[in-house]
Amino acid sequence: MKIFIIFTLLVGIAFALESTGLEGRAAPRRPHKPTYRPKKSGDVGTFRAPNKPAKAPADFKTGLARATVQKSKATLKRVPADLIDPATRRRRDSLQVLRQLRRQVKAADFYECANANPRPSSADCGVIIDQVLDSGDDLLVAANSCLVFSYRTCQGFFCSLCSTLATSTDFIGNQLDTVDILCGSNNQIGTIVGEDAPQWDVGFTYAGASLPTYDVC
Repeated sequence: MKIFIIFTLLVGIAFALESTGLEGRAAPRRPHKPTYRPKKSGDVGTFRAPNKPAKAPADFKTGLARATVQKSKATLKRVPADLIDPATRRRRDSLQVLRQLRRQVKAADFYECANANPRPSSADCGVIIDQVLDSGDDLLVAANSCLVFSYRTCQGFFCSLCSTLATSTDFIGNQLDTVDILCGSNNQIGTIVGEDAPQWDVGFTYAGASLPTYDVC
């Protein structure tokens, strides 16, 4: 019990420090799901498009793609610590929980926002977030490949930048919601880039637009 009290205090202090000066930022509009961060995978299983929820709108589509727009990481800004989701751990691993959470508060997650013309509808991007969070899917993503989610004017994406990785739609949905918090509130598109191995990026573009990749390998 003591170890959980200690890690709660430490993580709370770190979040408070990181959040200083950010009081005006909108709070998350959706509860984030407990999940794991992407993990490098040596599995050679099937690479497939994400499943769609049974009650998904007819215009909601999923698929596979490749990122073709090379971008520099020089313009990226660090994601605030209170918007980085910790991975789920078992209770008996309490000391590892503490160490892992302290590392994840400092996780190398960065983001950038950009103006788009044409600009995707915020409501359409919101539908994508809701459908991805409702999917409950575990997926393998090949190196330099992307998962795409589209609804009318908006396209969400998750790409593996350097190596094959395992992830979940819970993690992707959480990150898309964070992009919406950081960028969508200013009517911008945006991308989050995870620079810790296995490197990945996730974000929104206008439907059908080319996807970004970053020099982080």
